[in-house]
Amino acid sequence: MKESMNTVGHSEAEKPTFYDRMKEALAVASQLVIASPVKLPPKVVLVAKYLALALGVLEAVESGVRKGEGAADEND
Repeated sequence: MKESMNTVGHSEAEKPTFYDRMKEALAVASQLVIASPVKLPPKVVLVAKYLALALGVLEAVESGVRKGEGAADEND
């Protein structure tokens, strides 16, 4: 039986890059640390909060850049 090696669900353009996968993993990890019911050292929770904040700011900046590029393309 011959198996297909084609990707299912995403085209090549839609595949998440390493950068996107790393951002998502860091976001999930920081959310888990912040919301964990276990008593963690305060420094660990503080680092997770700052990481979540930095990822939120980074996402906002990236979406602003994408919107700016779209507006520039429409003007040309």
